[in-house]
Amino acid sequence: MDEYEITTLAIPDRRGEEIPNRFYRQKGQTSRLGVLFPGMRYTCDMPLLHTTTDLLLQHGADVLQLHTDYTGPEFQSASRREQFERLAADAQAGVRVGRKQRNYTDLLLAGKSIGTLAMAYLLAKGREDQAAAIWLTPLLHQPDLVETARKHPGPSLFLASTSDQTYDPLAMRSIQEAGIAKALILEGANHSLEIPGDALHSSELLKQVTQAIDQFLASL
Repeated sequence: MDEYEITTLAIPDRRGEEIPNRFYRQKGQTSRLGVLFPGMRYTCDMPLLHTTTDLLLQHGADVLQLHTDYTGPEFQSASRREQFERLAADAQAGVRVGRKQRNYTDLLLAGKSIGTLAMAYLLAKGREDQAAAIWLTPLLHQPDLVETARKHPGPSLFLASTSDQTYDPLAMRSIQEAGIAKALILEGANHSLEIPGDALHSSELLKQVTQAIDQFLASL
């Protein structure tokens, strides 16, 4: 029998439209809220974010998955500033509504790829400077993201691969030298942290990622 209920929350975006989402509410009491930000074409139902959701639930958190979709022509044709402003507004709205569900004391943010830009906005503004952060294939070629990650005083876990074009070893080293960030850097995996055409190897990598996230959450 599940120890949580699944529902949706009313989260309006800046245009007044609803942000699609899924909210997992623990049936017992909890002071933890996890908020997930998907990738451009990497949904919360795909392995990395699905596993992160399961682990957050196992560690007693309520979980809000934002099911934002930025693949449409309106977003794709917008300027970089407009795109960032929408990412930021959606992230802020999600966390604001999520926080209203209980009297949470601990916030855990997890983002995949473009979702890490949304996380960086929240952390850069100082509104959630004590949040724990799980950075799944972060866009380390974005200077603002790297600077925010370097300055973030809360616990962080980075999961990336040397073969992912968004990975930057110098940026990762800079982040770790500046603070207490933990990292699992895989070899040979793509931007989904998988090995195309090698399901067995991919499953072994997912196990490593799962163990790293589990250990990170257990340390909080």
